[in-house]
Amino acid sequence: MAGTAEMVCITLLLYVNGEVQSHVGYHEMVDCLREKRVAEKTHKGDEPHRYTCEKRLVEVGKDENGKEYIIRLLDEHDHHGHGDHDHGSHTQKLGG
Repeated sequence: MAGTAEMVCITLLLYVNGEVQSHVGYHEMVDCLREKRVAEKTHKGDEPHRYTCEKRLVEVGKDENGKEYIIRLLDEHDHHGHGDHDHGSHTQKLGG
């Protein structure tokens, strides 16, 4: 794919019912952990969920302003033993 790259990124992941629902990349672990605390305090919803900061292999692109964002998770790493194929997950711009 033109304009994309693979990299290891510190990623804030939201797992809902054991599946990744959203992910946001950060350049520094401290930024990820800060956002994790905010997300845990403001999370709405009754379904089983958890937030975690992990180093993940991701595909990264750049928007029209040159800001990097995660296109998708490339690794199969998952603490629940399920393959993580990025089904229905939501991506956001890299923070930090």
